[in-house]
Amino acid sequence: MIEYSEFLVCVGATALCGLLVGIDRKVKSKPLGARANILTSVVFAMWIIIMLNFSLQVNRMEDDLNIDPTRLIQGLVTAIGFLVAAAINSTTETGRLRGVASGAAIWGVGAIGVACGMGFVLEALTLSVGYVVVLNLYDWIVGDEDDASPHSDICRR
Repeated sequence: MIEYSEFLVCVGATALCGLLVGIDRKVKSKPLGARANILTSVVFAMWIIIMLNFSLQVNRMEDDLNIDPTRLIQGLVTAIGFLVAAAINSTTETGRLRGVASGAAIWGVGAIGVACGMGFVLEALTLSVGYVVVLNLYDWIVGDEDDASPHSDICRR
C-alpha cells in the first residue's frame, strides 16, 4: 500500500510538474493553461495510486486473482487523446493547425502524472523541466512570432 505521506509527496510533486508546464502555456495564452495541466497531472497520478493500492489489496486477499495496472495506463492514454484533440484546432484564415504544442504538452503532463503516481517523482520533475525548456527554447531559436499573446516576450527571451 502507498502510505499517506508518500501519497502527499506524489500529489504535491505532480501538481508542481503540471504547474511548471502549465505556466508556460498560460503566459503564452495557449490552449490548456496552468489549471488544465495541473488537473491532468494530478488526476493521472490519482488514478495510478488508487489502482496500485487496489491491486496490492486484492493480491493480498485473493491469491488467484491478478490485476494488471498497466491496463489503466492504456485507458488513460486513450482518454487524454480527447483532451488533446480539443486543444488542436485549425484557423480558417491560414489553415495552420494551432494548439499542437499544447496538445503534446498535455499528453506529456499525463505521462508525468503516471510517473509521479508510480513513485518516479525525480524523473517526473526532470521531464517537466525538459518540457518547459523545449517549449521555450524552440520559440527562442526559431523566433516564432505567431504568438499573439501580449506576454510573448516574457517567455521568449
